[in-house]
Amino acid sequence: MARVRLPGGARSPEQIAANDRGAARDVWPVVAVLLVYCWCFTGLAGALGLPTPGEVLGGVELPRVIDADGGVQAKLRVSFTERWNEGDELLIVFGSLLGCFLSVYFVPLRWKARAAVAWFVPTFAALYGGWAAAVLVGAHAAIWAAFHRLRDGGVARVVRGLLVHGCMLTLVVACAYEGVTGAMWKLPVGLVFFFYQWARLMVYAADFSDGQVPRALPLAEYLALFLTPVNLCNVGWAPYLGQGYAYLQARRLSERKDVLVRSGVRLWLLALVYMVFAEQVIAWFIAAMGAAGVTVYAFTGELVREYLKRETEVSTPTVLLTTLVDQARIFLIYGGVTHFRVGAWRVMGYAVDTQYDRPWLATNLANLWGRFAFHFREFLVRVFYYPVFLRVFRRRALLRIFFATMVATVVGNLIWGHVPPRTIVRPTWHALVTILSTWPYFALLGLGISLTQIHLARRPRTRRPWTRDRWLWLDVVCAYLTLQYFALIHIFIRPQDGGTLADYAALVLIGLGIRVG
Repeated sequence: MARVRLPGGARSPEQIAANDRGAARDVWPVVAVLLVYCWCFTGLAGALGLPTPGEVLGGVELPRVIDADGGVQAKLRVSFTERWNEGDELLIVFGSLLGCFLSVYFVPLRWKARAAVAWFVPTFAALYGGWAAAVLVGAHAAIWAAFHRLRDGGVARVVRGLLVHGCMLTLVVACAYEGVTGAMWKLPVGLVFFFYQWARLMVYAADFSDGQVPRALPLAEYLALFLTPVNLCNVGWAPYLGQGYAYLQARRLSERKDVLVRSGVRLWLLALVYMVFAEQVIAWFIAAMGAAGVTVYAFTGELVREYLKRETEVSTPTVLLTTLVDQARIFLIYGGVTHFRVGAWRVMGYAVDTQYDRPWLATNLANLWGRFAFHFREFLVRVFYYPVFLRVFRRRALLRIFFATMVATVVGNLIWGHVPPRTIVRPTWHALVTILSTWPYFALLGLGISLTQIHLARRPRTRRPWTRDRWLWLDVVCAYLTLQYFALIHIFIRPQDGGTLADYAALVLIGLGIRVG
């Protein structure tokens, strides 16, 4: 059965106050790590006359690590602005994170939420302009007013629904308009940021519907859920991280804040390792395979393009290794970026779960889904799986699990999970049709997860995976098969010009050792 993880209750005021105790010495690790990030990813070293990362390495050739200016190639990015260069943008973000941390750590409890918003708004205005900041704050103020100032009733439900689903409604209309007229809408950057929070808004609405959000919630407390410096980098990466009101409230100072700070710093250090070395390690592996006579591409899309050319025969090892390597690269870089953001939440006083938890240890698809994309999985469970599970096939437990899982992993995942990020920046009919054409990936993923859940429901585990016993070899085999299946079906979600569903299916079959035609 699916591991349904509903938001827990918030800590009592007394417990939160007891955990809001720290010391000035807790500040220095945060300062030190952010300075390391500045040294790696910004031009601060050159400006201060310090050795750059490239100079420290002494001329060692690491093209996937060091850029032309001697800095580390940044995986953290500030999107949709050209007001500053990339290094200065990150310097502003790191400075804002430090200022926000100091404020949140030392100000009285009642001012912490306001401090986070107070740092976000001017930082966002500096990066994107005052108008963009006004649009973003205004959009969230409208959501707050609809939920906390309108009286309940039919009109309120309609208004709330339109606002929460405003992202999807706007994008569908914009894509259809572009398909008919050829003119593409260009959304204001403040609205782009607001739309990227569509998943968290849906979870917030679910929390409100379940009575888990105070009706008299102050505007500042609402804004602190969405407008913090944590969300400035890689806005399109894991935009559901943090979920809704109930989740964050349950984790606000749920541990002593000095403990949270240390765990956040550790995640930042791990994120740095992932972001710095991931692509270089992948490049070394591809080169080693090439020297051994096996062609491996860095990206699954590149593999698909080569297959569509029909110039050379693509081998089974090439398909398997390319899809696996591409997924490993995504795991590492994605893990680095999301660890950075979770680390930021933690130093701000929230015991947020990691989005990414060693997916290579997953021995089945259901476990992999939680290890690779925890907060996204929780969004789908909260908004799609659980409501369906409570309503259908109440006397047919296995069918109930299957149907609810397929709704969440196919309908919810494809339409609400993937249409917005693919169309927010370029709302075109072609983009909409292309992402909808990738439905086989979602169907195969959903089937894999649901059948795994049914199997586990019928035959519960009696042994913990990765126990060091005579069955350990089976864990290794299951982990490989799980990762390989997940990587292989990604061929369907990397469509290329001129490709058809039959082409992608044939390429997947080659990966299975079956050559058609």
